[in-house]
Amino acid sequence: MSPLWRDELHITLSPDKAAMMRLGRGMHPAVRARHEIACATPALDEAPWAKVLASLETGLRGISGGKCDVRVVLSNHFVRYALVPWSEQISDRDEEQAFIRHCFSQTYGEDVQRWAMRMSPCGYGETQIASAIDQSLLEGLERVFLSQGLRLVSLQPYFMAMFNQWRHRLPDSAVWFVVAEPGRLCVSRLEGGRWHTLRTTKVGENWQDALKKLLEREFLISNSGLERGQVYLSAPDPSPETDLPGWIVHQLRAAPDIRRISEVILQRA
Repeated sequence: MSPLWRDELHITLSPDKAAMMRLGRGMHPAVRARHEIACATPALDEAPWAKVLASLETGLRGISGGKCDVRVVLSNHFVRYALVPWSEQISDRDEEQAFIRHCFSQTYGEDVQRWAMRMSPCGYGETQIASAIDQSLLEGLERVFLSQGLRLVSLQPYFMAMFNQWRHRLPDSAVWFVVAEPGRLCVSRLEGGRWHTLRTTKVGENWQDALKKLLEREFLISNSGLERGQVYLSAPDPSPETDLPGWIVHQLRAAPDIRRISEVILQRA
């Protein structure tokens, strides 16, 4: 076994739990340990992720041990998204970050000055998707992992983890790619594989009714004529009974590696 190989620690963070799974080194890594810890509800004056960081720090004490590479998936509750139009004027990373921040500020205002942002590259000349989290959350994660001697190698929003799993299987026609989790909906529209809209919203227990209303609204303002498009849905407890009258719905069943992520994100503690 190569001494350069390290164990991997896969972590998923959602508002009500921090879940960890440690995989051993090698070409066919086995699960060495699993751990899950519930998160308390944050106080009114606390950040929504404050208790999640505390639970993560507690949980790591019993599962980290030794050198590990850490891969984290964040619930959409902790992430904001924006579509960033292509610009020929951007020549370096500083200009890119300034442009991304400007795009976020159009929707979120001055709060964006305290966010860490990253863009997921698309094809040349295409609209791109950017994600943002609180800078304090990023710094908190880095502090926690450093204190345990762990190396953070990947930090990915749940929406992007699911999209990357399915992007090559989506048709070139108009499609709605939807990721639902308890309390949150992310609804995007793509045409010819290119981003056109992306919306996130809080929802209650009846997320299907909220999704139907959001799809109808987005369709009306999409200027797409008569082409409603098909819905590709990743949702809690997917079943054939998903009720979206007037829409063709394809339930997405995650591949094994992504399923580990979705099982944690989509189930309440």
